[in-house]
Amino acid sequence: MAFNTDATKKYERWFLTPGGMYVDDKEKELLLTSMRFKRGETVLNIGSGTGRYIEYLTDLGLNVWGVEPVPELVKMAVRKSAIDPARVMINSYESLVFGDSSFDHVILITTLGFAADREESLREAYRVAKKKVAIGFLNRHSLSSLLPVKQHRAVYTKTAHMTGSELKALVFKALSGLAKTDVEIKYTLYLPVSVGYLVQFVDDVLENFNLPFGAFGMMVIHKKNEEENAPPRAPEGK
Repeated sequence: MAFNTDATKKYERWFLTPGGMYVDDKEKELLLTSMRFKRGETVLNIGSGTGRYIEYLTDLGLNVWGVEPVPELVKMAVRKSAIDPARVMINSYESLVFGDSSFDHVILITTLGFAADREESLREAYRVAKKKVAIGFLNRHSLSSLLPVKQHRAVYTKTAHMTGSELKALVFKALSGLAKTDVEIKYTLYLPVSVGYLVQFVDDVLENFNLPFGAFGMMVIHKKNEEENAPPRAPEGK
């Protein structure tokens, strides 16, 4: 996997700007409203990068672990005081070291754009999750994607962008037998960042309509446990 130290550091600094903080807040807000975590639940962040989501969710009272295949990014993450180094490890997306249903939830935030094998990455995420899998993605059908690429997105390749329909097709192909009702997608960041953070209420209003044109999307896969999938048992005789 290609890694650009300068681009990553520039990306991290961008999140300290007014526009960057707005994007960060909206993306994290979408994750929370989509997943509805409960305090104390366990979460695996696949593609944890520099640890932004590990820090954030840990502060909210969740028990968070991270896996990241790039050693340099793991080093950057564990330098942060809020992150327990024992909970961040070098591991590929396609072959996780954890057992089935090891975590309440699994999140992949713009992770699939870097995966060597997207289908296998999805299967592994689904395997180790007990309840839900969240997939954050950059929407190729957004207004922002039609504008010249901004420096803060230089860390992403064009393959990181996809539409909600493309992601659904990928998920249903990777996870055969999944019902359409088990998957939902929400969007945010409808306006270009240079404008959006100045008129935040517009984004808030557009989110209510959930049009598939937001720059950032969040798919949630609801995993049914074995008891829910099992056929009803016959009543026991007296």
